[in-house]
Amino acid sequence: MPRSLRSTTGRSRLQPKPKMQPQTKTHAHTHTRTSAHRFARTFEILPVEIRQLIADYFEDDKDVASYRLICKSTNYSIDEDEGSFWRTQFLNSYDPPESVPEGDRSTVNEWFKQQYQSRKRADGHKFVFDSGNSEEEVNCLVLFKDLLIDTFNTSVCKAKKQSVHSPNMDRIERIAKAKGLLDCVLRRPTTRGNKSPTNPALVAIQLILTHLSLTAPLSSKMAKVWGFPDTQAVVYLPNSSRPIFKGPTCQEVDIDWTLHVASFFRNYLLSKQEPTHIHYENLDRSERPQGWTKPLSTSPLKLGKHWKGTYAYVDHDEIAQIRSGVHEDYPVQDHMCGEDTAETFQDLRLGFPKGQLEFWPDIFEHILKSRAKIEYRTPTTRAQKRATGPDALPEGEPVSFCFKGGGEDASEKFQASGWFNPLPPQHGIPGWHRMTMMKYYINESSGQPDLDSLWAYEGVVLPGGMVMLGRWWSPTFDDGPEYSGPFIFWNVDASMPAIADNTQTTE
Repeated sequence: MPRSLRSTTGRSRLQPKPKMQPQTKTHAHTHTRTSAHRFARTFEILPVEIRQLIADYFEDDKDVASYRLICKSTNYSIDEDEGSFWRTQFLNSYDPPESVPEGDRSTVNEWFKQQYQSRKRADGHKFVFDSGNSEEEVNCLVLFKDLLIDTFNTSVCKAKKQSVHSPNMDRIERIAKAKGLLDCVLRRPTTRGNKSPTNPALVAIQLILTHLSLTAPLSSKMAKVWGFPDTQAVVYLPNSSRPIFKGPTCQEVDIDWTLHVASFFRNYLLSKQEPTHIHYENLDRSERPQGWTKPLSTSPLKLGKHWKGTYAYVDHDEIAQIRSGVHEDYPVQDHMCGEDTAETFQDLRLGFPKGQLEFWPDIFEHILKSRAKIEYRTPTTRAQKRATGPDALPEGEPVSFCFKGGGEDASEKFQASGWFNPLPPQHGIPGWHRMTMMKYYINESSGQPDLDSLWAYEGVVLPGGMVMLGRWWSPTFDDGPEYSGPFIFWNVDASMPAIADNTQTTE
């Protein structure tokens, strides 16, 4: 064999290397077991409170599951101390619940565990909302309902001090965007063969979250309006054929009609080709719709005083054409308040006097029927109380509270008088109000209200008291069909300077 092919050890480079004998793993395993034992011992000597505190720092539940696998002490710590970890996890992740079951500490903590895990499962499913009827959608709608009811709650779980932040509000917005809750408003179901009607609970929650859809980025799917010709035909229907409030006692909100109103104005506020959008875009963020900052309740709500909004109208001879719904090929152009002036939006300032209104003539009451009584039963069971809120009113007790106001419409000053009536929960969610208002002008020559130029308003105050949607009509217009159209107001108290207000209001 040539010298060049021999290694320095005398073995040919072409000869295979001898097989290596497998190394024993005994030492490695022993070292691992020893390290694991020492690691486990480190946790075992810690108090359970410290071990639970470590788990509290994990933002992902998967990390909690991994933490349990470290050793027996970390596994047991999650359920030790009568399951207090789950109560802490719930209260760190959500607003306090409206009510908790009675029982000993371990029973209550077990309830918190079940509630926490149930909410996480509903949130964790991967899907996109369509008609709201699939199992995943139904479970998520239950989650939305629970989150809405508990927003800004205070309870025995925490100090009874009103919070300025709600974890539930953050979660509601995140889940709504992740699962396309507001992408499918009034959209026909996309699932092949799905002919079932849209889940009413989905429609109600979409309506409650109107403030999110009205502030959506223009590039977002939430900004898209589906079936606008149908929506336009619906919002101009008169009260005689499509009342806002229905049912035996007229306490049931027509959720579908009201959602059409929200969608109608979303089209004009968020569509670049609409002149109204330019003025809306120029508004400060604090002058646009905001989320609520108080708990939802069936009790009379102390509403804000400063409102901004608009209304839509068409010419008298176009009303019948729109209501027929056969104008798709030749759409009728809507007009907005103040569109030919610098004041595109209608400003409304409200005051809440204690006692009776100074000016509420019989003709106002005859037209609006504002002094209604709530006629629903006081909840008796814990489940009913959770559905209706903590302060449900006795059956038949009058709960109307009045307001007076004024504002500018196309640079013309007007006066307003009206009432708010709390409503029963709709689809299990409390916080709805009926709003009635008469808008009138003062005769310059006589200084008296001009009763020949009245504009009646009736609408729904959404839960939280930050958005009003409804119908205006002319009660003095007798020639031809009822002349009416949609309106919207949203609260803009956040845009006002913080000045002490001595106006008497209802509490």
